[in-house]
Amino acid sequence: MEDVTSFSLRLPTALARSIEAEAQRTGISKSEYVRRALADFSQRVMQERIAEISRRLAPQSAAAAQSMDPSTSDGLA
Repeated sequence: MEDVTSFSLRLPTALARSIEAEAQRTGISKSEYVRRALADFSQRVMQERIAEISRRLAPQSAAAAQSMDPSTSDGLA
């Protein structure tokens, strides 16, 4: 079994009701619904961070690629 930790939080009543309704609709527990939602959110945040870093490094990467361009035409086919 996966190592788990208990986590307690307070939610606005409307959000708690929405979570309960969606969990019931999808046939999973509220805990599983929230675990999946948090995992999805965490993954999205990480992807956004990676994309931002890529955007910031793109000019440097393009400059490095350009500076190496002559070395790719070494006469080998």
